[in-house]
Amino acid sequence: METQNNFITKKYLDKKLEEQAQILVAAVDNVLIKRLGAAKDELRRDINNVQILIDSYVKAQEDFKQEFVIMKEEVKRI
Repeated sequence: METQNNFITKKYLDKKLEEQAQILVAAVDNVLIKRLGAAKDELRRDINNVQILIDSYVKAQEDFKQEFVIMKEEVKRI
């Protein structure tokens, strides 16, 4: 009879450990999904900031080029 009780207890514990493992995996999965979402948002912001920086740099270069062309024409007039 004692052997049978141990078997039932082991079976019960195995079932409970499996349930706990599934709960832990689900919890970790949810945390990782949230962190992945946050990382994607941060990456999106960083890419947007770099794009704005590059656009500003290109505009400044174009403005400089236009100013140079204007100065060149003014020098030709003199």
